[in-house]
Amino acid sequence: MAFGYSLDQALGAPDLPFSTRAELRQLRFDVTKLIGKVRREILDLRELGSDLNEIVNSLCGDRMGELELQVELVPSLHPIVVELIRNAAKHAGASLINLRTFYNDAYLVIEVSDNGIGFSKKMAGFGLKGISEQVAILAGKLEFEHLSAGMLVRVSIPK
Repeated sequence: MAFGYSLDQALGAPDLPFSTRAELRQLRFDVTKLIGKVRREILDLRELGSDLNEIVNSLCGDRMGELELQVELVPSLHPIVVELIRNAAKHAGASLINLRTFYNDAYLVIEVSDNGIGFSKKMAGFGLKGISEQVAILAGKLEFEHLSAGMLVRVSIPK
């Protein structure tokens, strides 16, 4: 918000050229829109609750395919699952989304697969960056596997 206030102050400068004022005004509108979006995302995460089954079903609806939760995830891992599911539903255009959690050797594994359009590095946004950072903090691995139809994202976190 401090950045927005700084833009407001700059917009009030009397000797500011018109073209610069127009660009700063557009930037101010963009900042306001971004702040609103972040606030809505935070509120959405808070409102989702703690039951992962309920969260996933509310995000996927009739697109939910296989839901195999062999391992109950602690609530601090839910944002990772939520973002992976949202990506599959929103960006990949998937009509079928699967979620699996299980133990594999020394890892807790979270897999989200879909039948969407896949993924490229160019598509990576803040959501995947956030997941990548969270997984790194947990000393885990984040892997992407292209399927014949869709994508598999695997998060492996040491037990």
